[in-house]
This record gives sequence, structure tokens and C-alpha cells, in this order.
Amino acid sequence: MYVPKHFAVDDLQTQHDLIDACDFGVVISSGADGLFATHIPLMLKRDEGPVGTLYGHVARGNPHVTLFGSEALAVFSGPHAYVSPTWYSDRAKNVPTWNYVAVHCFGTPVVHERDVHAHLDRMVGRYEAGDGWSFGELHPQMQETMPRGIVTFRMEISRIEGKAKLSQNKAREERVRVIEGLKAAGEVKLAALMARDLDKV
Repeated sequence: MYVPKHFAVDDLQTQHDLIDACDFGVVISSGADGLFATHIPLMLKRDEGPVGTLYGHVARGNPHVTLFGSEALAVFSGPHAYVSPTWYSDRAKNVPTWNYVAVHCFGTPVVHERDVHAHLDRMVGRYEAGDGWSFGELHPQMQETMPRGIVTFRMEISRIEGKAKLSQNKAREERVRVIEGLKAAGEVKLAALMARDLDKV
């Protein structure tokens, strides 16, 4: 993706943190019929591979499975929001824009079905932490049949790009105005990201 220097997120830990915070991604592959995309949750293992490995699963009937083995792109979109010119000190010298956070991961998805139950346990455990539902509560027959309907895969990340367009090209006082505008609009997550990095530019 196009990443101007002042919007680049090059720190690997920060990139990983962004993936974990917005882990419902889009996996995009190219085949004979053109591009194909699947929207799915993806789990990151930070310590697998040079820059991490993604794990996920798709329905066995999803034609995306036939494209595994070729390079793909996984896109993660974080908080994003419209930025109004009315939030700046001089609305006549600014235009509407959009602030956002995104991470792109390149790699080759490969079928990985050695332990489907363990994969499902990890994923359920992530989203049902504490006293939530567990895979073990599922009827034994469904525990046996349900995994047959999915294909699990892993994608070692070969290249990773991070971008945080958070008004870094504006003066500090203007960024403060944008933060307040975002808060007023209810975009508190994006406002918090901007506030966290306010003095880094």
C-alpha cells in the first residue's frame, strides 16, 4: 500500500499489537478468475517465522481453498473515521479527510489440518475468555462432525506493512483539535490512538 514516511508504522511489536486489536481480517488471493477475498478472524503467533504467522479457517466449500499455495494478502483495518475541516483552526485552508490504521501482511496460505480441534480451542478461548463458552460444551457428535466442514490454514508472514494516518502532517495544536472532534463524534478508539502518539511527531 502507499505509505508516506510520516504515516509508516515500522515497529514490529506495534504492527503485531494492531493485528491483535483488529483481528477480523480480509484474505485476498489471485486466481484464474481474478481476485477472491474472504473475511475471517485470524490469529497471530508472533514468535513463529521471521515476523509472525497467521492462523485461520474457512468453510470447506469456500473456493478460496483452491488458491492456497499461492501468495496472498491479509488486510487488517483498525479504527477509522472522517475528519471534518470544521475541526481545524482555519476551515478555509483544510479539506475533508479520513484518519485510519491498517496493517497488510503478505504470505502464502497453506492447508494446516494436523490438529483442527486445538485450533478451534485456541480461537474460542480468545473470544470466550473467563467463564465463556468452550468447545467442550458442544454435543459430542457435533464435536466430531463440525470440524470436517472447515479447512484450517497457516500463513507465515513474508512481509508486513503498517500505516497509521493520524494527522501527523498537521501541527500539534491542530491534532489536538482533531482528537477533540473525534471524541465529540464518538470515535473514541481513534482519538485514543492519536492522543497516545501526540508528542511523537
